[in-house]
This record gives sequence, C-alpha cells and structure tokens, in this order.
Amino acid sequence: MDGMEQLDTVISFQDGGSGLARELQRASAKTQAFKDGKTMMEGFKKISQFCDSISLPKVISDTAKQLYKRVEEDRILKGKRMDAIVAACIFIACRQGHVPRTFREICNITKVNKKALGQCYKAMEAYFRLNVSGGATSSTNRVDIHLAGSGSKASAEELIPRFCNHLGLPVSVERACVQVIVNAREQGINAGRSPLSIAGGALYFTTHLLGQAKHARDISKVANVSESTIKLVYKGFVAEKEKLVPKQWLEDGRAKWDRLPIETSK
Repeated sequence: MDGMEQLDTVISFQDGGSGLARELQRASAKTQAFKDGKTMMEGFKKISQFCDSISLPKVISDTAKQLYKRVEEDRILKGKRMDAIVAACIFIACRQGHVPRTFREICNITKVNKKALGQCYKAMEAYFRLNVSGGATSSTNRVDIHLAGSGSKASAEELIPRFCNHLGLPVSVERACVQVIVNAREQGINAGRSPLSIAGGALYFTTHLLGQAKHARDISKVANVSESTIKLVYKGFVAEKEKLVPKQWLEDGRAKWDRLPIETSK
C-alpha cells in the first residue's frame, strides 16, 4: 500500500470509513481560498478608492496592488488591519513611483494612525529588501520593487513640484524654491523641521521674493501645515536670506528684498 492509500485509510478510519473527514478538509480549503480571494479583492478596491481620492496615477495604484498581493500571499503582516496594510502599500508605491506622499497625507486619506502605518511600512521594507538583495533567495520569492534606501520620508524639495502645481505656480518659481531649500539645508537653516514645514515656509518665502506671492492660508491648505508654522519657518529663512538667495537673482531684478513681508510674533 503506497503513502496516499495509507493516508486515505487513516482518514476513513478516523471518521468511521465514511470519507466525511476528507470532504470537510476539501470544503475547508475551498472556503479558505474563497475568503483569501475576497480579502484580496477588498484590499484592491480600497487601494483604488484611496488612490483615486488624491488623483494618483494608475501605475501607483497597480504597484500598490502588487505589493498588497505579495503581502497577503506571503502572510508577512498577519494580524494587521487591512487599512494599515493598504496605507503602507500606497505609501511605498508612491515613493517608488517618484510621486512621494508623506505619512501624514497617507494617514489622512486612509484614517490610519501613524504608528500602525509605520509598523506595516517597516515590516514590508525589511521583508522585501531581504528578498531583493539576498543572494540566497530564489527568484520565485523576489518582488520586482526595490525598497532599499527608499526612506520613510519625502524630502521637502520632492514635495515642491506638487505643491506648486496645486498653487498654479510656474516652473521658474518651483526651481527657485527647490534651490532655496537645498541652500538652507547646506547652511543648517531651519534644521530639524519636518519636510512639510520646510516646503511650506520655502514657498511663502520664495513666492514673495519673486513677486508671485501666495497667502500663507493657501499654502497651508496645500502643504497641510498651519499658517503659524509656515510663518515661523519663513522667519528663519528671512533671517539668513543672504545665504539662501543667489546674487544673480537680485542683480537681474528677479528677486527683491522689499517684497518680503515682515511677520511679527504673536
């Protein structure tokens, strides 16, 4: 008697020879497969809804779904809430697709707290980095998304193009703002501030400097930081303005100091 026949005999013996145990096992397997498929589709639906809500391109949604599929298949986040997993997948997909969104933005659209998102993100980063870079890992276990070095935060200059687009600002202002941010980082100005705060303050500073002023209220809505924070960062830029603004901008009349508003402390 071969192994399969022995197994059949054991199962039949355990249920009195009726074969009921095998039928129950098969039914259980089918039920589990149905549940897994239903969970997968529900996750895909949430990803599509969240991505559409902030106008992310289809490639980002597709990448997030690919990640979600691998997470579910490999069960690397077993026990975690679906929304937290979905949020982490979208966050990583945005980073890989060069349309970065901050933790705060992803938390706002998914209603997931930062701690839950962070836990899922860290677990996924560690797992997929291992599979991508590990020489001993077989190709069947790899995922075609490189997570190593992706970082958990979008830099301030990475946020500027999107913010400028929402504010209707030209590319010339976008480039100038990015340069101000880079110069500020090199000089250690406003060090320790969040990328959102730096981006908001830099926009307020640069748009006024170049004569295309935007109200702090409008920047606040786009950058999702308070007006008071924007103005606080702005004052840090103004205090060191000579280190931030190239002389050429002043010489050709592009930039003028007298355009910068004086913000008083409240």
